[in-house]
Amino acid sequence: MDTTIIIIILAIILFILIALNHIKISQTTTVTTTEITRKPSCSQTTFGCCPDGVNSKINFYGTNCPGYRPSPGYLPTPQPIGGCSGTRYGCCPDNMKAKVDPQGSNCLLK
Repeated sequence: MDTTIIIIILAIILFILIALNHIKISQTTTVTTTEITRKPSCSQTTFGCCPDGVNSKINFYGTNCPGYRPSPGYLPTPQPIGGCSGTRYGCCPDNMKAKVDPQGSNCLLK
């Protein structure tokens, strides 16, 4: 008799586990979503923002920015067009080759 009671108890436990396995527990899940809208920013432009943090610079110096004032010596004096004298840094001492920087580091020394 002892083994029959144990078998019946185990069968009842097994039946309960099988029944629980098939019962679907309905849970309501609330998902909250937040939309993130990215507004265009001047910090994502080529030359960054003006000092006001709103407007975008149109060049490195920000000549279009509100309150812009050129500092002394900002713009180089215009050179005659043609040849190396019309380039940004002028000519090397040989007057043939254009300088790539103000020091003329690409010029040959003679």
